[in-house]
Amino acid sequence: MSASSVPNAPGSGQATSSDSGGPPPPTDERLRLLLSHMNEAFLSLDSRGRVLDCNARAVSLLGVDAERLRGQAPWSAVPALAGRTLHERLLAALEAPRPTRFLASLPPRVWLEVSVIPVREELWVLATDITQREEAEALVEQTEKRFRLLGERFQVALDSAEMAVWETNLITGKVFRSEGHDRLYGYPEQLPEWTHEKFLAALHPEDRPEVEAQVTGIFSNDVKSYTSTFRTRWSDGSWHWLTSRARVLRDGEGRPMVVRGAILDITQLKETELALQEAVRVRDDFLSLASHELKTPLTGLSLQMQLLRRLEAENSSLPLESSKVRARLEAIDRSLRRLGLLVDNLLDVSRIRHGRLDFLFSTGDLSALVSEVVARTADEARLAGVSLISHVEPSLVGRFDRLRLEQVLMNLLSNALRHGGGNPVEVRLERTPKGARLVVRDEGPGIPEADRERIFARFEQVRGAARAGGLGLGLFIVRQIVEGHQGHVHVEPGPGGRGAAFVVELPL
Repeated sequence: MSASSVPNAPGSGQATSSDSGGPPPPTDERLRLLLSHMNEAFLSLDSRGRVLDCNARAVSLLGVDAERLRGQAPWSAVPALAGRTLHERLLAALEAPRPTRFLASLPPRVWLEVSVIPVREELWVLATDITQREEAEALVEQTEKRFRLLGERFQVALDSAEMAVWETNLITGKVFRSEGHDRLYGYPEQLPEWTHEKFLAALHPEDRPEVEAQVTGIFSNDVKSYTSTFRTRWSDGSWHWLTSRARVLRDGEGRPMVVRGAILDITQLKETELALQEAVRVRDDFLSLASHELKTPLTGLSLQMQLLRRLEAENSSLPLESSKVRARLEAIDRSLRRLGLLVDNLLDVSRIRHGRLDFLFSTGDLSALVSEVVARTADEARLAGVSLISHVEPSLVGRFDRLRLEQVLMNLLSNALRHGGGNPVEVRLERTPKGARLVVRDEGPGIPEADRERIFARFEQVRGAARAGGLGLGLFIVRQIVEGHQGHVHVEPGPGGRGAAFVVELPL
């Protein structure tokens, strides 16, 4: 193919040569074969924009038959092109023929990179479909935009939570840290670099050994993650609490390669925790102090009661023999016992909080203890209009804390008298294969199943007015004492579903 025949070959002899003025040379078959197999679309236009020739790729992109396309302008054969970039740029090229390149689109979503080359009287148009490239670039741009937005939001979240992320490459020694990382260590501005030495220098002396052991430990074990909580000293001399959670990435042989993690300022949380601990300590100190202070006048009142009874026994002519005086003395005695029980419960709550509920075990007769407490409570039950019934199996001997089990029974009886609705209260003690079983049953409104476990918690009571009253400490103390004897206590419905039965099972 000669140089002079190439420019005219795409026109298939339809364009007039400006040099010879005669008919164009025959089409070069090799060029025709090339045009038919090339990926680019090819059009040759005359001076009025009419298609002189085209290849199969152009026909495919424009979606019209080659015969329909030839002899017409592309925007006439494909009206959807009218007014689009391709139409406007080709018209401009026809008016001022010169090589040019531009991007254009075909409906609905095809992107073309177009090259226009003037050749003699023709305008050759080569168009490459770059739709996938454009979509890929658009996707990349959209993804980058989304990641920038996510990064901005993530940074806002980190700043709001007083948190930062970091990563240390143990192979290269490079350290990445998010914006705000250095502020957690008291630096108002980001430092030029961050090193492990700076990290260690910022630690509280008491926290440094443990943190260093965790960091160096990743080289001698296969730990995949760890958490460190430590204090850091700021330039103003204040100490701040930080917690860092890290993951260790290892190679195929288990060697650590990268450590990355997140660090959070928990100073306010720690201060709140310390304040709560102090509040609990103050509360417990108050309970302990109040219990001891109340105990003092109670001891004096009890002593006065004993003296009054001794005077009555020694000299029956004294006015103490009056039934009215005696009744009042008995009422005072009952109130003192009830107040003493309340004070003991308050004092025990403080002791339990510190794990110091003391027991003094000795061998004794549990049957005699239960009978004694029931007899001592009989007058209180009679004045309350309650029938107190007891069934005590004799001679149940074992090792227990006498005063503590007396406290258990007094709490259960006080609970039954208060909530039994004036109905009979039954106390039953019997032997079991594993020890003894003590049951205190009332015929009050009972305890809903949902509350039967909760009422043994501290300061808890059955919801509703039916069982209101008290501090919610008695049953809590009961459970602590029973479990201190390796026993178990629970509540169940009474016979026929009436009332509540508190069951204490004790080894002997």
